[in-house]
Amino acid sequence: MSLKKLLTAVGVAITSLALVFSGTTSATAKKVPTAKANAGDECGRAGMVAKGRGVEGSNLTCTRVTIGTASGSLRWWYPDLKPLTTIDWTVPAGPGGYSATTEAISKTLVTEGLLTSTTTDFKPGAGGTTGLAHFQGIKGKQNSALIIGIALTGGMAQVANKNTSDLLASTPVARVMREYNAIFVPAKSKYKTLKQFVDDVNANGRAIAVSGGNVGGVDHQVIGALLKTAGVPISKLNYVVGTGSEPLTKVLSGAAPVGVIGVVDVLPYLEDNRLRILGISSPKPIPGVKGKTFTQQGYKLVYGNWRGVMAPGDISEANRLNFVKVMDVMRSTDTWKEVLATNKWYDEFAGGKDFEAFLKTHIPEIKAFIADIGL
Repeated sequence: MSLKKLLTAVGVAITSLALVFSGTTSATAKKVPTAKANAGDECGRAGMVAKGRGVEGSNLTCTRVTIGTASGSLRWWYPDLKPLTTIDWTVPAGPGGYSATTEAISKTLVTEGLLTSTTTDFKPGAGGTTGLAHFQGIKGKQNSALIIGIALTGGMAQVANKNTSDLLASTPVARVMREYNAIFVPAKSKYKTLKQFVDDVNANGRAIAVSGGNVGGVDHQVIGALLKTAGVPISKLNYVVGTGSEPLTKVLSGAAPVGVIGVVDVLPYLEDNRLRILGISSPKPIPGVKGKTFTQQGYKLVYGNWRGVMAPGDISEANRLNFVKVMDVMRSTDTWKEVLATNKWYDEFAGGKDFEAFLKTHIPEIKAFIADIGL
């Protein structure tokens, strides 16, 4: 698929999404009728059934909840829902965005009475495929889970000749969010607009260092897609790899004049006027973030990182469906809505078979995209 077609598809998908910047408390939530019910919504009378409104066409029942922040209230609920005992996470990278997501999921589930405990095993390397291979070697452990995202699917595309793992040999549970990236500079940078930076790269090429995360990861994809959209050859990009917060420290120290990273990571440095955003890859301006989108500045590009959860390939059907239902209920909670707001994440939930269908389309698309932008 061409860059233009992929970006069009991404744009269509995300423009229909609402950005969650504040949670709705149970005190102000409205009772939702059966025809519009989603898991976790308030309902009016115990025992009512919303047929087919749950994940994968399952039913929801109006239930007085006994766990979490909604305890005591009537909610559309899965009558057979079982809280998880533990999740043993495999993180296919070092500490960073993936682990921040697993921590957010785990803390939300524990707070909401949907989980007792977790463990985390970091397995970085080879664009995430080291962690994927490790996870797929785990057998007979139904409580194992792998956190994934566009960095992994992009990494798989780059090492396709060396990677023998099939992501869909694992079991899709849920896509939980999408986040967007910021291209940033020191507050006193000579670049006042995104166009000035793009034009300088076009004119001076590799003399302009841009610091971001791992090779082929979402940061690299965003800056590559921007230059491609602007008509600048990708060969002119001098991409300096940094792990974790290194893109921030490289720009703050002057080691690189420009950086690219997730929006939320830049926020503290905007508040103390140490950094400034040249452009954001989101479809619309993000409330509370000072910076224009790429599209507002004439570059027709919307590009964001999603993250999701996979279970082992040998998970039982009963445990798979229960895990999907747990994640669906989590998505509705005030605790998770606060996580989305704090991290400037978009709610882009897709559970079970819907997530699987997304991956079946996304994996070949990202492979073509990586080739198209020269990575």
